[in-house]
Amino acid sequence: MRFYIFFLLLFSCCLYSQSDSIKSQYEVIYRVKMLSDTSKTKDFNEMEEDLSLLIKGNKSLFKSTKKAIRDSVAYAIGKKSFENPVNGMVVLDMKAVPGVNFKSEVFLNDGKQTIYKELLKNRFSYPLEDAIEWKIESETKTIASYLCKKAIGKYKGREYVAWFTDSIPFPDGPYVFKGLPGLVLEVYDSKNYISFSMISFKKVEKPIIVMKDVANTKYSTFHKARQNFLDNPSGTLSSQIGLTIKPNDASRINGNVKRFNNYID
Repeated sequence: MRFYIFFLLLFSCCLYSQSDSIKSQYEVIYRVKMLSDTSKTKDFNEMEEDLSLLIKGNKSLFKSTKKAIRDSVAYAIGKKSFENPVNGMVVLDMKAVPGVNFKSEVFLNDGKQTIYKELLKNRFSYPLEDAIEWKIESETKTIASYLCKKAIGKYKGREYVAWFTDSIPFPDGPYVFKGLPGLVLEVYDSKNYISFSMISFKKVEKPIIVMKDVANTKYSTFHKARQNFLDNPSGTLSSQIGLTIKPNDASRINGNVKRFNNYID
């Protein structure tokens, strides 16, 4: 998979603007716990990662904290490598770039959500077409000293339970779980395949940098592209890197891809 990382770095260097950004007022850190293979429910804690929600007024950006670091490191590596070629060749040292599990991003702008996805070296963005219709219930509980109310909603065929607090009056939350009269501190699906839990909330000034040079499309187009990849992972990778993948490597790649089937979409 080093070829995938190579192209990921190469394109990451170009896809994020390091200027022309706004600064956040607040940052919420969530921890996601996600089952990678829904046929093996005992491995629920297999994937765990911290995610960042940067908020500035009616705008916010949700992405992995590792992804933010990766993008910054990749940009720096790419810039240095292109400015300092070795024997006329650009050499990218990938060892310092952290791996990322949760690659999706969501940008909220005045109530409208745009979802960003990565599929190998390709990047997609599309507007949220089916915002969650929440039903607020009477049940309450306390999370990190905040009194929270319960809400139930459906997204992409799954039922989710969200706990939000009107003590933090932002209609925001992790990923697409937004639109409630207060910040979502915890959300999980009914089968416990995925959960998001707030671990910190504080005032922070950080740049809100939205992904650039993406294919602006709709969900159905992204879904079809992903399905084509899932039908032939090694073949798709081979066509993108322009190299033949050995049968043993192809089998390993195909197996690894199929072991991740818990798509939140």
